[in-house]
Amino acid sequence: MTVTGVISAVLLVAGLAVVVGSCVGMAVFDDPLDRLHLTTPAAMLGSTGICASVVVRVGLSASGLAAIGVAVILITANPLVGHAVARAIAIRRGVTWTDPQDESAGSPGERR
Repeated sequence: MTVTGVISAVLLVAGLAVVVGSCVGMAVFDDPLDRLHLTTPAAMLGSTGICASVVVRVGLSASGLAAIGVAVILITANPLVGHAVARAIAIRRGVTWTDPQDESAGSPGERR
């Protein structure tokens, strides 16, 4: 096995370990917000490791560039999607937000 093959295998195993660990954590936790926290390592570290493994293995060919594109999309979209989901969970639980410019309102997250 070549050096690039070993590096590729190490990156792949590390990325898969992060994804599997996040999946196990999701199976253990009950609260949706706790589960939401576990999507970040899988999307950021796991997918980046797997995509880096592909790039090391095949180089900057079409497959390598596609892997880079996938990693960029996942890294960019994960915080946005996580925020939207967390806000939806909070709204469903009845948490209200107040305008920070409104001095008559209570503290953020306080129920009226």
